[in-house]
Amino acid sequence: MSRNISREEAYRIAAEKMRQKKEKEERENREFYERITSGWQWLIFKIVVVFCTAIMLVTVIETFVDGPSKKISEEDWKINREWEWAWHQIIEVEGYLFAPELGDWLDHKENTLQITYSPIFHTGKKLSFTVQENEFQCRRHKEVRFRSIFNWFPTLQIFLLIPLITLIFKRQSPWFNFARIASLVFVFPGTLLIIYFSMY
Repeated sequence: MSRNISREEAYRIAAEKMRQKKEKEERENREFYERITSGWQWLIFKIVVVFCTAIMLVTVIETFVDGPSKKISEEDWKINREWEWAWHQIIEVEGYLFAPELGDWLDHKENTLQITYSPIFHTGKKLSFTVQENEFQCRRHKEVRFRSIFNWFPTLQIFLLIPLITLIFKRQSPWFNFARIASLVFVFPGTLLIIYFSMY
């Protein structure tokens, strides 16, 4: 009988310790969550959310809206021989690298090149030129250029939305803390790099 009582007592003590440990962990998690979602830490995170969301909207506009265009003289462009891409010709215009398909480029008419800029950062976005096809002339546009944010849609925009999604679905969970840290350590610095690449 005493053995059963001592065993039951041991189970009760063990269960009580487990309950106290669980309560302590829950209290610590709750305190940690309240700490990171208030005060200066939360203010910095909200600033990152606003900044990344604004840049996301800007990059969408940059991608889908064309800015001013300018005709390019023969002296303003050159073939860049340092880069190679099979079946493409690498054209350098004002420091921007465009890669029209070789077939189109070989048939292009002289003095018909035109560069179109993005509307906000005014970076080179699109190269266009006239091509002779039999008895017809048509206009070709080459939007892809190396190291360009225009190539990264929509992956870039989804990346920039991570802080906003984290804010909207804020709740006490491990994924929230992971997404918050990722926003501060990866997304925000990445956004600064995006701005740099957009302007050059």
